[in-house]
Amino acid sequence: MLRIVLFLFLFSSCARDARDPFELAPSTPYATYVPMQGSRLISSKYCQTLLPTTFGKGELSLAELLDIALQNNPSTKRTWAMARSSAAEYGTSLAPFYPSLQFSSFYFRQRAAFPQTGVPTATAGSPTTLSSGSGTSSTISEGYFTEAGPDVILSYTLFDFGQRTAAASAAREALYYADLTHNQQIQTVLQEVMSGYYTYLYQLAVKRADEANLANAEMALDAANEKFAFGLAALGDVAQARTQYLQSKIQLTTQKQNVEQSFAQLAVDMGLPATIAFDVQPLPEQVVADPLLEDVNTLVSFAQQQRQDFLAAQADVRSKEASLLQAQRAVYPTIDSQLSSGRYWFQQGIVEPENHWTAILSLSFPIFNGFYYRNEIKSAEANVELSRAGLLQTELSMIQSVTNAHMGVHTAATNLKDTDEYLKAAELEFNIALASYKAGTMTILDVLQAQSSLADARSQKANAEKNWFLSLAEIAYATGSLCACPSQEPE
Repeated sequence: MLRIVLFLFLFSSCARDARDPFELAPSTPYATYVPMQGSRLISSKYCQTLLPTTFGKGELSLAELLDIALQNNPSTKRTWAMARSSAAEYGTSLAPFYPSLQFSSFYFRQRAAFPQTGVPTATAGSPTTLSSGSGTSSTISEGYFTEAGPDVILSYTLFDFGQRTAAASAAREALYYADLTHNQQIQTVLQEVMSGYYTYLYQLAVKRADEANLANAEMALDAANEKFAFGLAALGDVAQARTQYLQSKIQLTTQKQNVEQSFAQLAVDMGLPATIAFDVQPLPEQVVADPLLEDVNTLVSFAQQQRQDFLAAQADVRSKEASLLQAQRAVYPTIDSQLSSGRYWFQQGIVEPENHWTAILSLSFPIFNGFYYRNEIKSAEANVELSRAGLLQTELSMIQSVTNAHMGVHTAATNLKDTDEYLKAAELEFNIALASYKAGTMTILDVLQAQSSLADARSQKANAEKNWFLSLAEIAYATGSLCACPSQEPE
């Protein structure tokens, strides 16, 4: 009765996981894994979206770019496949909890000689009769012997001091590690696409700034040519203005290449070929930077609960600790049971009257195996220390990234406000310098200096806008908030 209750308990707790372990891994390359509720593992479809049907027909928003990336980026497909592989390995680790049932059958046919002793010597005389000094003879009989029949063998490990439990725990935690690593890769893809998106828009903004710089240089050159034509300026003014104009033209040509390269990188981050063509939505004309952030310690505490790579590192430590427990218990006894039953058939239609059966209860434990188990324990202990060191490194890196991102948001907000004022001042300076040069109160050097300041202000403004949006993406990534990954999903 106890065995029946134990079997039903094991069957109810492990049947689903062993039957279809893929249910314990993310369902698609763009779906995140959701940690278990109680003792049950759950998969979900957070972050899953569809490829828009309007692709290539209009401007794509950042959300649409992220959707496309999650469905096409090969890195998430790789981690998804690794998670499914780990799920299958976990299902394999549950097999020892079940009885093993095997069917075997054989057919045996033999031609051999069989001695028959105790035959009286009076009957001897044939070539197959051998006499002995005791008055009897041994006769060699030749013939065929046939035996056939099936067997059914049922095997089950009754007790092993938790070896299979430790092995299953190690495999389960390894599955968590793979699932959480997949979650982290999804957030990494999101962060890469956002970075590529803002970088591409930044390069476009710099290109527009270079176009405006070229127009300003052309205005300065026209003014110098006009004054030179009236004899109010020297030829050196024209040469200097033309040099500045050509520099601006070269800079614009170079910037066009930067735009193409940033677009190609964005496409690759999305898992698309660099030759594909699509348009993206621009940034808003007015960007307001007024961050309201928690203090850095609060954000670090939040990251410790949300960062999937940190949670994965914790799962890896638990997996290595379970492997250590398995190695330590491998030297303990194992109690196995086996029950076999069958029926055999012999020559001349002879059959066993009843099924034969065999019941075996065995106890085994290792005594010496060349220090194998001792070294396995040492190896497992070293793996635990290695995993714990990796967890510490991950946590330190996480705290550093949160701290840097926290400061980065405030710095980017301040720079955005300052560059806006800088651009307004530079535009006013250039307009005054150009007008004053035309009036003869300033030199061409004053105009070129004001033009250089204006070009720098435009570049600084575009860079500040990019850094503002990137800082928001970075702090979301650093705290593990780019994708909704709840710690538990309701039943």
